[in-house]
Amino acid sequence: MLDQKDKIILKILQNNARTSNAEIARHMGMTASAIYERVKKLEKAGIVKDYEARLEPSVLGLNLLAFVLISLYDLTKMRATGKELAQFDKIQELHYIAGKGSILAKVRTSGTEDLEMLLDSINLIENVKMTESTIVLKTEKETSALYVE
Repeated sequence: MLDQKDKIILKILQNNARTSNAEIARHMGMTASAIYERVKKLEKAGIVKDYEARLEPSVLGLNLLAFVLISLYDLTKMRATGKELAQFDKIQELHYIAGKGSILAKVRTSGTEDLEMLLDSINLIENVKMTESTIVLKTEKETSALYVE
């Protein structure tokens, strides 16, 4: 489905989504219109889902990163509970998991008191049995980029 040229385009866009078609074309020895058509094809196929700016959390006062393991009473209501949890702005990622717990959330808050208030709100959801938090001390690597061969 993807040829080598598509993969190069994907790598460039993941590195900097603001790279112009002309710049990609120069890098690849192609025309800007050919790159434009390939990018549109990748978007239409759902391979390129979105473009976003990555913000520095600390500048926004979001100095605490934590992962919250959420256990549920009734696993048949996991998706409904997930939809409720997805409404919290401070939850960046929400994953249904196998193993310990049912849902894993990546959250960013201003500090421990803010995290405590978020956890209190999460624990008010009817199907939430308990939460277990792991606070990140330092991040060595964080990316949304996928490996492209």
